[in-house]
Amino acid sequence: MTVTAAPTALARPRLDVGLAFKKGWDAFTADIVPFLVGTLIAGLLSVITLGILAGPLVAGLYSMAIRRIRDGRRAEIGDVFSCFDRFWSYLWAALVLVVLVGLASLTIVGGVLLATIWIYVFPFMVDRRMGLTDAMAASYHRVVDNGFWEHLALFVIFVAIGAVANGWVGMITFPFTVAVLAGAYFATRDYDHQTVQLSAPPAPPAAPAQTAAPVTPEAPVTPAETAAGTTAPASEAAAAEPAAAPAEPTQATETAAGEAPEAAQDEQAPPEAAGSGENSGTAEA
Repeated sequence: MTVTAAPTALARPRLDVGLAFKKGWDAFTADIVPFLVGTLIAGLLSVITLGILAGPLVAGLYSMAIRRIRDGRRAEIGDVFSCFDRFWSYLWAALVLVVLVGLASLTIVGGVLLATIWIYVFPFMVDRRMGLTDAMAASYHRVVDNGFWEHLALFVIFVAIGAVANGWVGMITFPFTVAVLAGAYFATRDYDHQTVQLSAPPAPPAAPAQTAAPVTPEAPVTPAETAAGTTAPASEAAAAEPAAAPAEPTQATETAAGEAPEAAQDEQAPPEAAGSGENSGTAEA
């Protein structure tokens, strides 16, 4: 019987923080101008609209980084508006995350924990077009399955960078942070509903059953062919059969052949006898 079990924590890969920074740096430097200009536009519009456009615009920055890392597509400045087709979803996500993490931050530890386990909410919503609740659950599993402490260290680094980079410097560090987080998103793996087979390897699949050859439809028979075909089989059969060999004479046949002349002589005997009588009578007379 096949026994399956969930992979243990030691068998799961851990987040490589260095690899995440490398992926983020490569994406950021490859499209540094669109990232900087897009961040400037997102910051100005977010301030002017009192944060209403912050969610969709930040999602647009994530879209620039994800497309660069996943597809190798060059980012454009207009990509910062690429997520406005789901405006209300990103607005709602930004409000919920800010409120929940803000309230949990009253205990300091709670805010850090929630911010860590929900670190991939926006990447999941942008990359897989998930809803908020599904993205929150997927982010939680991604962080737990790929090393919580590594993600906590990554979040602490982000907080330290944000504390040091104030003002205009933050316009440079913020898109870099987004790119690094997108790199971490692609440096981890999903382990939802995955199992490890502990039994022997499965038997090779059986050979597929042979299918019958298709039947070729017969051509229609014309009247001329029908008339010719009524006598053709008999003649063809006669031509196909070899001529019968002459039967060898048997003893019965030889006997019958020998008796036939004798019978003929017997039949002719009476007239001869009659003739002889008449001749004798004539002679006597």
